[in-house]
Amino acid sequence: MQCKVCEMGCEINEHSTGRCGTYVNDGCTIIQSPEIGYMGAYPISIETVPMLHFHPSSKFLQVFSTGCNFECTGCVARMLASSRSLGWPTFSPAQVVAKALQQKCKGVVSMLNEPAANYYIFRELAMQAKDKGLLVGCSTNCYFTDETVEELGDLVDFVNAGVKGHSDQIYRTCGARSSTPVFRNIARLLEMGVHVETSAVYSRGNEDDVLEAAKTLSSISREIPLQLMRFIPFGDAPLELEPSIGESERLCRALHEHMDHVYLFNSPGTEFLHTRCPQCGKMLAEREFYGPMGSRLIRPWTDYVCNCGYSAPVTGTAASENFAEAGFMGGYRISRAFGMVHATLICMGILDERKMLEVWRAVSDSETLMKIHHLIQQPCSYLEFLRMIAEKAGAQPQGEELASFIRERMELVHSLAAEGSDHPVYYCMGSPLFALNAGRMENNLVAFAGGRSINKTLQREGKPGLNVLPAFINEHNPKTIFISGFLSRPLDEFYAQCELHGIKADAVNEQRIYAVPPSWDFGNPRWILGLLYIADKIHPGKIEFDIEKDADEFYRRFYGMSFDDASPNRSFHRPSSSGWPVQTMRCTHA
Repeated sequence: MQCKVCEMGCEINEHSTGRCGTYVNDGCTIIQSPEIGYMGAYPISIETVPMLHFHPSSKFLQVFSTGCNFECTGCVARMLASSRSLGWPTFSPAQVVAKALQQKCKGVVSMLNEPAANYYIFRELAMQAKDKGLLVGCSTNCYFTDETVEELGDLVDFVNAGVKGHSDQIYRTCGARSSTPVFRNIARLLEMGVHVETSAVYSRGNEDDVLEAAKTLSSISREIPLQLMRFIPFGDAPLELEPSIGESERLCRALHEHMDHVYLFNSPGTEFLHTRCPQCGKMLAEREFYGPMGSRLIRPWTDYVCNCGYSAPVTGTAASENFAEAGFMGGYRISRAFGMVHATLICMGILDERKMLEVWRAVSDSETLMKIHHLIQQPCSYLEFLRMIAEKAGAQPQGEELASFIRERMELVHSLAAEGSDHPVYYCMGSPLFALNAGRMENNLVAFAGGRSINKTLQREGKPGLNVLPAFINEHNPKTIFISGFLSRPLDEFYAQCELHGIKADAVNEQRIYAVPPSWDFGNPRWILGLLYIADKIHPGKIEFDIEKDADEFYRRFYGMSFDDASPNRSFHRPSSSGWPVQTMRCTHA
């Protein structure tokens, strides 16, 4: 029997569950597997989806399940997308609706995994939500059949349609056949009155394909907001595929020739998160990065009409103030939280996916996630986090071995820092004008290493930081600037940005700006290597340890590979983008 939900058209019988792995044949028809439900429900701001022109700043309940009909390289939620049955309690559509009403949300939105994999429960959720006056939306690859999209268009109020590109070849790399259904469905949803925004993935080398996608979207409507998603290699993709923020901003300018509203994501500090009038250029809405894949309005957007008379295509009324998600709650921060747990398990030699999911289940409640969020911000409390995960995994000896490696090197840095220093340090992410929050791990590493973090003077907070003015940097005059290893910018671009914005701190003049190696300062146990790196830059010539030697020992002991053999990416748990995990993982973990 053929599944009619999406264009994959899987044959599902008593022995198969289709590409998604979430459907079964009951002998008469295809139904959702009884094991499938919503695994999480968290309140978010609509910009976290991200949706930028729909009920700005309003509070929605995000839900997610498991399964996907695509297999994309570098997927930010691969574990959720590829897993079939996670075996933990789930929310029914009725429970989701009740939770949305109880939390005073304006609506519900399906994110993280593909709703085509859970179409029948999503359909039920949408009908029940609408009966209670809630708005309904989803983030989707939009690879539905004609039959499904006709039904979907009557169920949803808004959609973020992820466009992989324009060519059929791009779609074949995800296991699909063609881009044609995606653009066809976007056009049909618009015709049916659904608010549609699109996101397009940009990896280095596919600029022409993204431009062709924009031309096709323009033929449907120039007013469709186009969100350019700068490709970040979280999975098995190499770092070379990640375009710089500067390259991405240049592509945005080219896209503006075809689309009225183009936005750039995964790029802290960029000006391409703001909404400007396409006729006169006036700023209509000002936003800042609210990561890892979201944004936040700096002030409420209540007037959609420009002085020149242009009316921005916005659906619905804005909330009077932003809703701020706590800790790891909401959006793709959930997948980042999982990535951090995953990273510690890998270093403890636990590679079995089912075991990882068992541990994730044990820590996935809101209270434990908030505890983890606080523990991972300080070097000393991070050791408590390690022991918590080791206990959940039944791997206390391996956890203690990892903690001992970290603790020994912390003691070396602490003795160096104890000598005293008044070395002002600024820590940013992606742009000199995006400062990391005062309480984040990166700034606490600076303090632990004996530096004076100027970020600690910031009063306002964002996720993971906030936009600052050049005057803030110049007034505090840091001697050293670090660029986050999570989302960075090449040094030549960074220095050019400093010159553009008139940043004249000592760190700039003396060329003491350093890009921390990927994932060495946050997200996984490799932060201990980042601490050594930071200490070396704050106290040049004074450290008594060999960073490369320590890095090689860490990689050999906890990844089973030499440091020289690692090919870095942005992943928290993968030390290499190829040829990993190797079969020589520590035998003590067998």
